[in-house]
Amino acid sequence: MISRTFASIFALMLTLSAQDPTDKKAPPAPPAAVQQPASSHFIQLAYPRDRNRTVALADGLPITLEDLCRHIEQRHQPGFCLFLSGPEDKGTPEGARILTSDLIAPWVRQLADITALQAEAKMRGFEQNAADAAISAALKGGFEEFLGHYVDDLKARNLPTELSTSRVNFLLVDYQLRLGLSCELQGWLDFLEPERAWTEPQLNQFFQSDPRIFGGAVHISQILVKQRDAGTGILLNDEGIGRALARLTEIETRLAKDGSNFEEMARLFSEESRSAPEGGVLHNVERFDYRLPAAICREAWRMRDGQVSSVIETQYGWHLVMRIEQVQQKFMLFTPGAYPVVRLLKKKLAQENLLFAARERHKIELKL
Repeated sequence: MISRTFASIFALMLTLSAQDPTDKKAPPAPPAAVQQPASSHFIQLAYPRDRNRTVALADGLPITLEDLCRHIEQRHQPGFCLFLSGPEDKGTPEGARILTSDLIAPWVRQLADITALQAEAKMRGFEQNAADAAISAALKGGFEEFLGHYVDDLKARNLPTELSTSRVNFLLVDYQLRLGLSCELQGWLDFLEPERAWTEPQLNQFFQSDPRIFGGAVHISQILVKQRDAGTGILLNDEGIGRALARLTEIETRLAKDGSNFEEMARLFSEESRSAPEGGVLHNVERFDYRLPAAICREAWRMRDGQVSSVIETQYGWHLVMRIEQVQQKFMLFTPGAYPVVRLLKKKLAQENLLFAARERHKIELKL
């Protein structure tokens, strides 16, 4: 059963007659068919056959495919396990498509992160349901933003923007399946690291600690070696991982210690097809840039100009990053008009630090 808190959100959202869904700064397109790649070079699971397969570890304990499916069913999509397994518990074609789609890898990442944050909450003496209100608020806010982008897209295409209750219902169910875990994760972050009533001196101290992030950016070059399938984000099978490791080893062997041939190596070896022809160069990477994984932005802003990172693992694969230079696109003064931006970035940094620390403390390891 879905929680009463979530049920109340559903009831509220189903009364809306116009508006629509999306994910933060990069709004997703209206619901489309789940991607289903034809190749079999990545780990492929079936439910219920692989229900006991470990998809992640937290504190050395397994998170299984069954744990993931039951969590989605209980919190976000009632009947999800039956949808995957079918009435005879033999699996369904639709379920197989879900488990080999681009949904599964983010779900595993998010449930592992949620598990780490739940452990953090327990260490602080909070009950399991302590974050329910924050999770509900994150779901409500996320869906309202999604609806807003959806309606904007309809307007841009000169289509009717009035949505029937049944249409909103469909969008909500689809949104919760795809992004419910993401909203839940954000709710835990908001609960454990909320925006606080920071004083002006506290905001000023944060602003002065690194004023470059306010209007600043860095130019970087990256080399990507994929140990995950490009279409699904699911880990490659053993053979694919072996080839990826060999490729990474060759790059590290041939890369000059001072990074002087970094862009040449990116052209030769990087599997990021858009940037590789340009030497892996990415311009104007902000501190909290929605275009890139947080781990890359975090490391790029820590490095010195000309420095090359160690291997960074993200949902796309293994990255080597060279910071080219830091630039200041605009200058911001610490005035009352800047306070909302300073508060927002202070909160983002606190939440990012919490999540990365929780992953490390609780030994999060992804197996899918």
